Amino acid sequence: MLILESGLIMNSKIINFKNSYGELVFNISNLGYTEIISDPSYKSQFLVLSNPHIGNNGIIYQDLQSFKININLIIINCYSISSNFRCNDKLFIYLKKKKIPILTNLDTTYLISNIKNIGSQFATIKKKNKNKILIIKYLRFLNNQKIYYD
Repeated sequence: MLILESGLIMNSKIINFKNSYGELVFNISNLGYTEIISDPSYKSQFLVLSNPHIGNNGIIYQDLQSFKININLIIINCYSISSNFRCNDKLFIYLKKKKIPILTNLDTTYLISNIKNIGSQFATIKKKNKNKILIIKYLRFLNNQKIYYD
């Protein structure tokens, strides 16, 4: 589940699960997710992509901004199988090698509108947990202290 600092909790499917924290940001570009996920400016952030189908171009190594993936999590609406002749790797396989979690089957338009209305906020992914209120308070503490984790 995705837990936001504002108290919003969203259930989704998680691929490559690992506990992590990060600042929730979004990108509304329709093309170039390969460049976006490898952009060093997204270091330690949870990246929400607005394009409804991510993965259809695959990963093209020539288009990477850097070979190190700096994001802590990628959030997408629907994963597509790549059909590009330039594809060197499938997005799912590439992110699995880099140990980057993927949240899918999530309403990204609602999540992006939430970020626009409330502003930048911290988030975490957890498996089913009884201490949701404590986690939300901790996220608010992190934002107040401006502590960012790698």
